[in-house]
Amino acid sequence: MTLRRMMGLVVVAGLAALAVLAYTIVGAFLPWREAAEAERLADLAGITHGQTVAEIGAGSGRFTEAVARRVGPDGRVYSTEITAENRAAIRRRVEAAGLGNVSVVEAGADATNLPDGCCDVVFLRNVYHHIASPDAFAASLRRAVRPGGRLAVIDFEPGAFWFHGGRPEEASERRAGHGVSRAEVKAEITGAGFGLESEITDWSGPLWMIIFTAPAR
Repeated sequence: MTLRRMMGLVVVAGLAALAVLAYTIVGAFLPWREAAEAERLADLAGITHGQTVAEIGAGSGRFTEAVARRVGPDGRVYSTEITAENRAAIRRRVEAAGLGNVSVVEAGADATNLPDGCCDVVFLRNVYHHIASPDAFAASLRRAVRPGGRLAVIDFEPGAFWFHGGRPEEASERRAGHGVSRAEVKAEITGAGFGLESEITDWSGPLWMIIFTAPAR
C-alpha cells in the first residue's frame, strides 16, 4: 500500500469518526432543545391546563408528549401523522409516558382530519412546507380551531438547510428549496380567515414561528 493511499484512508476514517461524534452530540442535545422549545411554544401560544390542543405531523411525538403533560389529565391532545409507522411510534411514546389524554389521528395530505371546532390551539412544526394543497389545508386548519383559538406555524425559509441544496421537495414541487417563506404562510393562513397575531423570526436556529388567531365569531 502506498503512503498516499494510507494517508487517504486515515483522512476518510477521521472524517467518519467526526461525523459519528457530531451525530452523537446532536442526538444527545436534540431532546433537551426540543423540550425547551415545546415549553416556550406552550407559553407563547397560551397552552394551559385543561385545554384541547393538536399537533399536526407529530413525527415520533416528542412535542405531543410535552404538550400532553402541560394540559394535564383534564386536557386533550390530538396528535396527527400520515404514516402508520409514525402513529404507532406516537402511541408507544405516550403509553410509555403513562399519558392517557392523547388521541392519535390519521392525517390527510390536504386535511387535518380533526373534528370541527375541537381545539384551543393547533400547531405545526417543520410540516407546513410539505403541504401541496395549501388553500385546502389552511381551510381545514381553520375548521379545527375554535373561535378565538390559536394556530402556531413553525418552519424555515427555502434553502435554510444547505444540505438540501435548494432541491424541490419530493412531496411538493410547489415548495422549492425545502422550506416555505413567511410571506407565503401569512398569505395562505390569513386567506383562510385567521388573523396575524405575532411573529418570531429567530425561533430556534433557522426556524421561525408565526402565531395566528381565529376570529372570536
